[in-house]
Amino acid sequence: MTVAYIGGSITLGTGAGNPEKSSYRALVTGWLRQRFPKAEITEINAGLATTGSQYGAMRVRRDVIAEKPDLVFVEFAASDAQYSGDEEQPVKKAIEGLLRQFLILPSPPEVVMIYAPNSKRTTRGDWHDVVAAHYHVPAVNLLETVQPMIEAGKFSFSKDGVNPGVNPNDAGHKLYADLITAFLAEQEKLAASAILRTLPSPLVSDEMNYGEFKAFAEIRPPKGHEANWKTESSNDHALPSALLSSDKTNAQVEFYFEGTVVGITFRSSSDAGMIECLIDGKPATAPMGKVDGYSASPQLSTRIFGGLTPGEHRLTVRVAGEKNSKSSGAHVRLGYLIVGGQRPERL
Repeated sequence: MTVAYIGGSITLGTGAGNPEKSSYRALVTGWLRQRFPKAEITEINAGLATTGSQYGAMRVRRDVIAEKPDLVFVEFAASDAQYSGDEEQPVKKAIEGLLRQFLILPSPPEVVMIYAPNSKRTTRGDWHDVVAAHYHVPAVNLLETVQPMIEAGKFSFSKDGVNPGVNPNDAGHKLYADLITAFLAEQEKLAASAILRTLPSPLVSDEMNYGEFKAFAEIRPPKGHEANWKTESSNDHALPSALLSSDKTNAQVEFYFEGTVVGITFRSSSDAGMIECLIDGKPATAPMGKVDGYSASPQLSTRIFGGLTPGEHRLTVRVAGEKNSKSSGAHVRLGYLIVGGQRPERL
């Protein structure tokens, strides 16, 4: 059996003393192996820090479906407010697109949603749950147990306010795992339900049912801009091995694509500047318009924009030459171009 976990930093194991041993993910996999000792169980860790469900929907085919999972846990509710713009419709579109990609498969996996808390009380489990219920996908709502503990001062978070607090016993991750495995144990007592052979009509949209990636380093800059760009190596597995890098004002790269969703990944850093994105020659609206690449430490960042009309479009990505006052430079380091949208769900 192959069990996969897709989500943000909680799924990655941030905050756990040893993510491969004491994260909720590792503990749930350990429980499955103990419960079914004769089974060969493979774990797929598709957790990525600083990402939400929009990026998850675009990469799920590449990072999870390609591994042919039998059981999948989806954990984005705690991070969606921060990384998906905290707008309800884009989040619902993303969760619906992600679920449809699983459920349309000839042998669909069992899918379980996980709604974890965060310190700002911006978990969007209710948005996720409306979509999950439409497809009869069950959920483990960790908030029901953890929120009272937070209010009583019996549960803490790490500095980012999303991951369970670091402590010698990894109590936060263990609590999450205990609640998830209790849910699984209850499922064992129930009769198997019929497999959903025909998907219902989309509740919100089936726009996010496809995603493909192309490294910017493989895209040739337009004539006159070649000398403004260089490739820069990267050892971050969430980014391509070569980034397209420049700090030259107005340096740009263009790409023609067909789809209704487009996005970029890039490396944020302490010397990064502003990125300008144009679609069909016009400044893109949020979150793809003018993007601030600054962060105190290097990390993966993503911006995704949907709702384009079907057909061919042109994306222009340009070095703005501007920067956050905290940044020491105006560098732009581009990772992947993402193209998605309404494509045949059976590829």
